[in-house]
Amino acid sequence: CQPDLSVHMNMYAVPSPGMPGCPPGLEYLTQVDQLLMKQKVELVEALVGFESNNKYEIRNVMGQNVFYAVEENDCLSRQCCGPLRSFTIHVLDNFGQEIITVTRPLKCMSCFFPCCLQQLEVQSPPGNTVGYVIQQWHPFFPKFIVANEHNEPVLKIHGPFCGWSCLPEVDFEVDLFDLLNASSC
Repeated sequence: CQPDLSVHMNMYAVPSPGMPGCPPGLEYLTQVDQLLMKQKVELVEALVGFESNNKYEIRNVMGQNVFYAVEENDCLSRQCCGPLRSFTIHVLDNFGQEIITVTRPLKCMSCFFPCCLQQLEVQSPPGNTVGYVIQQWHPFFPKFIVANEHNEPVLKIHGPFCGWSCLPEVDFEVDLFDLLNASSC
């Protein structure tokens, strides 16, 4: 049940010139305005319904793999807690080096009783907190605030109606956080 952190993929060689104020390995993000994240579904999971650690390919608009993400948690949490489970996601660069760690504790939540909304902690490099993703309550739309390391809002994320879709692609809008109209989030 441990995540496989090895990367056996044809990954795009991302240039890393080093930028002041940018965590190592994330320099490529300053050059793109869109990334596509695709979950790799394993055959056993699809046929039997037995949840395994999720794995994701993160691609640029040309379809080249630029990062790879692997979920880590225990088997019992995956089977019993479903999408509310706690997890750690390791984001790896094209050389298999971990550049981002995302952690989420277990929080039980209902859309009708929003007392325990979800929150992610983002670290880059691992061990250095750079921000948070904080769920905002809404009965029909997934909404989140991206905050910096001081928990100050920076971006807002707005998802599709009911947060799910039978379509293979689900788009989320990311916008700058407007402090003057913070209630519109």
